[in-house]
Amino acid sequence: MFFAVFEARRKAKRPSMAYCGDDRGAKATAATLISDIGFEPMDAGPLRIARYMEPFALLMGQLAYEGDDGPEIAYRFDRFA
Repeated sequence: MFFAVFEARRKAKRPSMAYCGDDRGAKATAATLISDIGFEPMDAGPLRIARYMEPFALLMGQLAYEGDDGPEIAYRFDRFA
């Protein structure tokens, strides 16, 4: 899956990847790396938000490895105007 995401990294709509943290510099680096590999970085806020992201990661793992459609799955966050 990651190779397919990397190949599509220049598309307008890319899958999202959420990140959080308390250090601005580290978050900027994380956002750059996330973008470089083909995902749309989604700043979820301060590090205390990580406790909410962990169950979502478990859900994604469940869908990828125990779902019927295989591990090639991604999510996308969109904002509605």
